[in-house]
Amino acid sequence: MTNTAIEPGDTTFEDMIKDIKEGVYAVRMLGGQTNGEMFTFAAAEGYMIRDGKLAESISDVTLSGNVFQTLQDIEAIGNDTLYTNGGCGKGGQSPLPVSVGGPHIRIKNVVVGGR
Repeated sequence: MTNTAIEPGDTTFEDMIKDIKEGVYAVRMLGGQTNGEMFTFAAAEGYMIRDGKLAESISDVTLSGNVFQTLQDIEAIGNDTLYTNGGCGKGGQSPLPVSVGGPHIRIKNVVVGGR
């Protein structure tokens, strides 16, 4: 599989975060993998969301969980979208061309690790 996409929705990024008391904003994919229904996703950078506003930067942001439950836990989809080219190197396929990106999404109940 080279591309998976989520179509843009109708929510602005500002509206998406305005009622979040405390959360994490994960920015750009650094890498990820799946194992059956489970996934791990590492972000290139991350920020805390506090009282509806972006706050301090955080490092080593990793999200994980069940793919199907996480898709069900999407609460909002942004009206923006951005895709970039990348590559996949698993199983000796390097550099298998893939694209990454999509609109901002708001997900509840995701397991987040990092510092």
